[in-house]
Amino acid sequence: MSQRAADGPAVRRVYDKPGHYTEIMEVTDDAGCSDVDFAVVQVFDKTAPLPVPPAIHAAYWPTRGLRAGGEATFKVRTFGVRPDEGRETWDFGDGSAPVHTRSDGNRDHHAKDGYAVTTHRYAKPGRYLVAVRRTDDRGYTATARLKVVVEP
Repeated sequence: MSQRAADGPAVRRVYDKPGHYTEIMEVTDDAGCSDVDFAVVQVFDKTAPLPVPPAIHAAYWPTRGLRAGGEATFKVRTFGVRPDEGRETWDFGDGSAPVHTRSDGNRDHHAKDGYAVTTHRYAKPGRYLVAVRRTDDRGYTATARLKVVVEP
């Protein structure tokens, strides 16, 4: 699947294989102001609906008041994968090297340690789009995205 842009309210997207996708929508007004939001899309194989593709949940803190040079904590948990099946790969959106983590694959629904944790510091103020992905042994990928705003 390739990156595409749309001019208008409707977009058509075809997915090559099952997975947990997070699509980005960016809206810009006539004054040039813009913002982004995300939509989660779960794609299943209708000929073989089980086992389901992996899913993913990501979050970060602090969500407000993060300043350039300040530390942000990122957490991720992937569902529907074994703990030894791949790892999460973080792209923090600032050109830094990818970071790898491994959550427990949701083996224990109530485990406090089910989320993998990493930290990151942004050198410059701005809006960053973060992506974290994990692929299972079948080649199905779960992707989550976050918008991080870094203040001066």
